[in-house]
Amino acid sequence: MSRNFIPCLGLVLGAAMIAGTPALASGTVTEVVLHQSGAQDASMDLAERVEKALAANKNLAAADIDVKVEGTRVILEGQVSNAAQRQTAERLAKRVKGVTTVDNQIALRLAGAPAREGTKGSVLAGDVKDTTEVAAEKTGDALDKTGSAIGKAASATKDAVVTGAEKTRDAVTGVPEKIDETWITSKIAGKINADDALEHVDVDVKVNKNVVTITGDVPSAALRDRVLRIARETEGVASVVDQMTVRPRSQD
Repeated sequence: MSRNFIPCLGLVLGAAMIAGTPALASGTVTEVVLHQSGAQDASMDLAERVEKALAANKNLAAADIDVKVEGTRVILEGQVSNAAQRQTAERLAKRVKGVTTVDNQIALRLAGAPAREGTKGSVLAGDVKDTTEVAAEKTGDALDKTGSAIGKAASATKDAVVTGAEKTRDAVTGVPEKIDETWITSKIAGKINADDALEHVDVDVKVNKNVVTITGDVPSAALRDRVLRIARETEGVASVVDQMTVRPRSQD
């Protein structure tokens, strides 16, 4: 974990030196310096509390996450191995008292993903092109070529094939040609993170051969069942293994 803070007092000190009354300028500088120092201390304290929250989570033990603070806005950077860790980091940061906004810029390391400039082999999850769209484009290109070849023999046949190609391409775009473990993990983690009722749920989702295993703590049995239902209703899931612990939240 690391933090970056940029104190900007140069302009204030310069203005004070130009001021006509030395005593007034000195007082003004002192007041502004104290204000800036207090703001910096507050940012450092907030960043430390966010870092402690992330470090305390066992599922993020191997994660490489940097924390930056701008006022009450927290910026998360670094790399994690799966989408569930990325969602967990964002959820934990939002829970820290004093945080109003979380800008999640954590990169997702995908197995076999080609290196891209500026990401050192990883790509941001938001920039990962959906495998569904890739499959759709390939299918659409192949069908368009087929329609073109047939059109040389008969224009009527060509029109029919092109129409069929467009319908097939639209259908493939909505449903992945191959649902893999990464897609399932991202789908389940995204649903859990988007559900306001699960704000205080701290779970980890792992997928192996379409079998989903969920570990972590939930405040109640009802919320555990809610998480299980989300996982079971996700496309491509063969079965769900529940290893969650019902642990009621302590009242602050």
